[in-house]
Amino acid sequence: MCTRQSTRRRILGILAITTICSHLAVDASAQLPFGEAIDKEAKAGAKGYQWLFWSTEHIGHRLTGTVNGTKAERAADSLFRVAGIEQVSYFPFTAQAWQRRSVKLTITDRDSAWTVNSVALAHTPDSSRVKAQLVDVGNGLAADLLRVGNTLRGRTALMNLGLLQAPPGTHNLHRSEKTALAIAAGAASILFVNNVEGHVLLTGTASVDGHPIAIPVACISSEDGALLRMALARDSSATADLSMTNSNAAVTARNVIAEIKGSTKPEEVIIIGGHLDCWDLASGATDNGLGSFSIMDMARCFRALDLKPARTIRFVLFMGEEQGLLGSTAYVESMRKSGELENVKCMINLDMTGGPFGFNVVGPMGWAEVVRGIGDGIALIDTTFKNDLNQHAGLHSDHQPFMMQGVPVIAPMSDLGGHVYGCYHSSCDDIHLVDPRRMVDNVRFAGMLLFALANADSLPGHFTDEALRDRLQADGLEEKLRLQKDWRW
Repeated sequence: MCTRQSTRRRILGILAITTICSHLAVDASAQLPFGEAIDKEAKAGAKGYQWLFWSTEHIGHRLTGTVNGTKAERAADSLFRVAGIEQVSYFPFTAQAWQRRSVKLTITDRDSAWTVNSVALAHTPDSSRVKAQLVDVGNGLAADLLRVGNTLRGRTALMNLGLLQAPPGTHNLHRSEKTALAIAAGAASILFVNNVEGHVLLTGTASVDGHPIAIPVACISSEDGALLRMALARDSSATADLSMTNSNAAVTARNVIAEIKGSTKPEEVIIIGGHLDCWDLASGATDNGLGSFSIMDMARCFRALDLKPARTIRFVLFMGEEQGLLGSTAYVESMRKSGELENVKCMINLDMTGGPFGFNVVGPMGWAEVVRGIGDGIALIDTTFKNDLNQHAGLHSDHQPFMMQGVPVIAPMSDLGGHVYGCYHSSCDDIHLVDPRRMVDNVRFAGMLLFALANADSLPGHFTDEALRDRLQADGLEEKLRLQKDWRW
């Protein structure tokens, strides 16, 4: 009985994918190997975790513009070739990239002075020193800045990265957006307080548009933030002396691209991508080794099965994401100018993805239905995939340049747990956080979606410019995009 039910479930899964996903363009007799073959090969031949482990041991961090970044590019090129992909290439680009040098933070109140551990945030000045009175601006949102009024001008803003004691329904802003608001309010420097316990320091960009900012910005730990607030309670005139040196310089880096040419619709392209680079405080195992090394393993899986998609599948590993979406922005702009972007049917982005349970879809009418249909079939093949569907547009990852040109974007949804998210952009983002099974599930579930989209008889189109504007406004992104100087309407 169990065997018959299992067989029936597998057959129903394949039929659901075939029927709902616009009748995949393969022979009906080949439907059964489609889902089960990817499922079997992803588990039996898995290499993603092994490759990521090697990278953390032999390369370390993968920051764009560094020797390590170049090593990561070369390693990815080699791994795609080891996977059996014949068409592998680099997409070189030149951009301003930030690198940290030194930082020192000294706090002084009426009783004493002490040094606090800190890390500089990206796009801060090459050289700066600010000694100024501390002002606690809470969560650093617009309402918090209104509360302190002109008292922030010429002083150091102390603010939370996350939300603490915020009214219900309050939406947080990205650290770069908080920085922009504080600069507009006259802050001379900024200290972000990380919300993760354990003396964890976090880095990341403090610039909304990827250009250098005029003031020093650093992050301190949750524990030190509490001490600073105690100092302010004792002495409201306590000061922060923040000095740093960094580098903002032009660098040349390379996206790494592997391609499986389409058999019947080679001019139409499905892109699956994720950023290969990471910050320099650790090895970037979860952000974004989880996504980028899963993509390489997905290419291996497809090649091992000798899958022949109707459309061209392009696996793209982007550099420079952490320093301002540098690689993806350059790539999209190049395709826009050449006219090739019109043939990109959609972009699937794997950024800190592990063990997907559904998909977030941002596209015009028809896209959610297509993805839901494919997900229904995947869920019948493996019931651990819940096929949750979300349709909320977001920013700050490599899908953004594609989305802003109207290309539909899809992202697998995951819940990696607080122990992982607390280490993002920090010194604890290392291989011990990675569950190999989550990487295998990336290949299984995102791989099934990818192959189904590449073989659908037809797919919905791009956003019109007006429809994209309306969607971004509906999802509350106009203010954020204006801060980024990326609102064109």
